[in-house]
Order: sequence, then structure tokens, then C-alpha cells
Amino acid sequence: MIGSILVKVGFAAALASAVLYYWNARKHSGRELLLARAAFHTSVVSLMTAAAYLLYLILTHQFQYTYVWNYSSTDLPLSLLISTLYAGQEGSFTLWALYTAVIGVFLIPFALIGTVCLGILPLVGLIYGVVGAIETSQGKDFKYWLVGDWARGLL
Repeated sequence: MIGSILVKVGFAAALASAVLYYWNARKHSGRELLLARAAFHTSVVSLMTAAAYLLYLILTHQFQYTYVWNYSSTDLPLSLLISTLYAGQEGSFTLWALYTAVIGVFLIPFALIGTVCLGILPLVGLIYGVVGAIETSQGKDFKYWLVGDWARGLL
């Protein structure tokens, strides 16, 4: 329940951040920029809290949760228990979203074109999240279609 609320708050904040960055790009208003950054930071904090909560559930062996039941075990050492955070699809989405969030946080002070760059980062996360949720809810394995095609082209 807590994790679900955190994910929903993070999703709403990321969507609000993207919209506010877009409005700021059109109007160049300082108010929208401050609100967009606050919404982006809210989504980052929400995502980090959700990931920390999932890690807590894994480390304390809360097997009533499906993700913990599927990917964790009491026989695993601590290093492997921590790695179960990103063992499943949901965990890998969380890990990639964390990477994107951290990159975004570090780009904010340096971005001269921050409105465009930081307006795109939340949208990329939203697109991957929505497509992944649709694919996994239909029982399919979600492939990172853009990243996977690029990587296959390199190999």
C-alpha cells in the first residue's frame, strides 16, 4: 500500500514536472520553472523512497509481497539480497528510473537548455513505465525496445 502510493505520487509529480517544463519553455516564466523543479524533486524523492521501501521489504523477508516472494530467499547472502531489488522486471524499471532521476538532479544546475532536457527526462520515464505496465499486465515480457534495438545494432 505504501509503495503503491509512493509510485502514484511519483508518477503524478513526473507528469506535472513535464507539463510545467513545457509551459516554461513557451512562456519563460520563473514561476513555472520553480514549480517544475519542485515537482521533479518530488518525483525523485518519491521514487527513492519507494525503492528504499522495496529494499526494506526484501531485507526483512516480507514474503507476503509477490515481488519479494518471487525473487528473494532466506538462504541468500546480503549482497545477493540487495541485488534482488533489480532482479525482476519491476525492480529493473525502478533501477532505470532511479538512474534517470539521479542524472536529472545533477543536470538541473548545469542545464542551459534545462527546460527541454528536463522536460524530456520525465516523459521518457513515463513512456517506459506506461509501456512496461501495459506489457507486463498482459503477461508479456517487456523488452526495452529503443535500448534493445540500439544494443543489438552494436553487437
